Amino acid sequence: MNLNRVTLAAIFTLFILLGGRYTPAQTPDWSRATSAALAARQRGEYALAQAYYKQAIEIQQKALGADDPGVAISLNNLAVFYQDQSMYPQAEQTYRQALAILEKDPRQKASTGLTLNNLAALFHDEGALYHDEGMDSKAEPVYRHALGIWEKLGKKQSANEAIAVTGLAGIYHSRNLDASAEPLYMRALTLWNEQGKSESTEAADALFHLGEIYHVRSNNADAAPMYAHALAIWENNAQMESPAATTAQSTLGEIYRAAGKYAEAEPLLGRALKATEQKLGQDHLDVAASLNNLALLYYCEAKYDAAEPLYRRALEIREKNLGPDDPAVVQTMQFYAALLRQEGRKTEARKMEAHAANGGVAHL
Repeated sequence: MNLNRVTLAAIFTLFILLGGRYTPAQTPDWSRATSAALAARQRGEYALAQAYYKQAIEIQQKALGADDPGVAISLNNLAVFYQDQSMYPQAEQTYRQALAILEKDPRQKASTGLTLNNLAALFHDEGALYHDEGMDSKAEPVYRHALGIWEKLGKKQSANEAIAVTGLAGIYHSRNLDASAEPLYMRALTLWNEQGKSESTEAADALFHLGEIYHVRSNNADAAPMYAHALAIWENNAQMESPAATTAQSTLGEIYRAAGKYAEAEPLLGRALKATEQKLGQDHLDVAASLNNLALLYYCEAKYDAAEPLYRRALEIREKNLGPDDPAVVQTMQFYAALLRQEGRKTEARKMEAHAANGGVAHL
């Protein structure tokens, strides 16, 4: 997908539906058109790929009739192509055309569920791209419809059930309805475990979100193992550069620092700072937050020489971006002043405290 979906990219894989009933004379033609579409798509020849997908649909319509499930299969494939190109109106229309055919045939429950999963993912993608929370309201009933199908089909469809469960959990989590999201994430983990995918990136995403839920509740005893497990999976899959991995490192480092587990906290906070600098640049406010977190750890360890340059950098970034009167700037001054007092530099500390009290720019 072209869209950076943050927490859902690894979960909402779009399914290319295969199968259907074809006459012997038409199977080679359809196969050639579909294969040519996939090949053109992989080469980046998108206009050609679209033409081949439409050709495959025309072949089936002529051979099987407009309402045959095989036509719906190819419509779904074209919709996946549209979605991959962020052509959302065309994708939605085409998915709905496929569903109109599939839902007429009770034998097509699995194909219907797959297309529903794709349509719900489309709404989520579109909402994330345009910051339109209303799209999740469209996705929710679609996921529920799909989930009803997967539950009836049983364990053989547990992978697809997990996709719908996680999609629904993500909607609730985005609305801060974590009492509803938590059991769904746990259910998804159970489903992936049953499939032997407990160490998959899909499982890592659910673990990460459970960590977020527990951390918001100040239940760090449960949050820490969720973050740690997610990070272990991402590291094994070379996905430590993702925003979620950086957030998990930073949050878990802070949890360990607060618990006095300084040796465990330091590498996490150090890696989070490095990743944030590489991604956002040296002067971003998120970099200041990471500097502040690592400086506080060093302060707690009485490593004042290591903490001071970090506080200084954090203060410079925040003053530059926020101005001298911002509460974040004042708080950084206060932390810096406390460090100076611990080092016995009382004159400098009093000066910093005075600037913090007056909301003025600090110069040492």
